[in-house]
Amino acid sequence: MQYIHVVNGDVAGNTLRQALAQAARPDPVVVLRDDLAVGPLVDVDSTGQLRSGFWQRVAPHTDIDFTAEMRQALDQLQTLRQSEMEVAIWHGQSAADQLMLRRVVFHLYQAPQRINEVAMDLRELELPPQAGLAAIGMYSPARLARRFSTIAPVSVLRLGRLGYEWQQNVRENADVRLWKGNTLVPAAYHSIDDIIMERAPSEWTPAAEVVGSVMGAIEGLLASDWFVFWRCRELISMGRMVLRGNADSLETCELRRHQTSGAE
Repeated sequence: MQYIHVVNGDVAGNTLRQALAQAARPDPVVVLRDDLAVGPLVDVDSTGQLRSGFWQRVAPHTDIDFTAEMRQALDQLQTLRQSEMEVAIWHGQSAADQLMLRRVVFHLYQAPQRINEVAMDLRELELPPQAGLAAIGMYSPARLARRFSTIAPVSVLRLGRLGYEWQQNVRENADVRLWKGNTLVPAAYHSIDDIIMERAPSEWTPAAEVVGSVMGAIEGLLASDWFVFWRCRELISMGRMVLRGNADSLETCELRRHQTSGAE
């Protein structure tokens, strides 16, 4: 049977396309790019203005048109609704993958018989999982290719729960959503900031090194460097950290915690 395969993120999309090629399958792939684990969700399924504004703050110097990205995602979901093909949603053990699963299920509520899933297990990873989490993009194409025979329909009971949980997360509109104990848990930005400050060096350190140390330390979140660097900049604006160098790029500046005395 042919499916429309849905994944979260470009890396996952490229990996799945390689797996399809290995298996000589012509199935199309839909890539939803938004990392739904961070930032406001309240208007993600409507205007997307708050959400695109959030991403513009997180990545102010990228040439990505985030408003267009929000519209494209809604267009992709509409195309999925209008298609008659079976849909296979691929997801790992990460907040972003799990939220993508719930969003797609919610948008396909009128066609429950078309919804299938592939739930990748941490034990299928060829490298040790980061903080007990894994997104589809972390698996090899060969590993994904072995799972085409395991694509399975989602039960009506599970579909109802997943759709409800998407609506619940949109209503809660938390700053961050973590994946803990197979459950999505809301959290505030300050919980991320506390982890950054725990690891903030007292001496000047390359920002990329500081951000990298934080990315793997946030329980329940596969944090991007974009997001962590944005929180570092927010901490700088609060006077808790300081920066030197070109703040426009993670690779061209250094960070340290603010000191109450001494030269900056």
